[in-house]
Amino acid sequence: MTIGQGIFLVAVLAFAYYATRLRSTRSDRLIYVCLAVAGFLLVLYPGWSTGLAHLVGIGRGVDLIIYLFMVFSLFHYAGNASRAKQLERAMTELIRQGALDTARPDSQVRADADVMRVMSE
Repeated sequence: MTIGQGIFLVAVLAFAYYATRLRSTRSDRLIYVCLAVAGFLLVLYPGWSTGLAHLVGIGRGVDLIIYLFMVFSLFHYAGNASRAKQLERAMTELIRQGALDTARPDSQVRADADVMRVMSE
């Protein structure tokens, strides 16, 4: 196992721990900023990716960038899944509240059922 593979493995395990235990809005923003700065620097100085890749035992700089993109994609997916669950909970609460607000008294429901039965006969 190369140093790069070990680092990538540790990064994926750290992400799994982070996603299940440590997530917060502040830490999410910090990670996004760090990844954006790293991406910005690798675009400005493309030779850095090759040098860093060779330093950790990865053959090409583009492979290192692909590995970093995979970590970023995991992070982004976890963020989107979390937002989707949050929206789902909010929508469920709104629908419940709407149902309670428009609920009719039990006597009115029975009267409506009687009217419908008479109309269908």
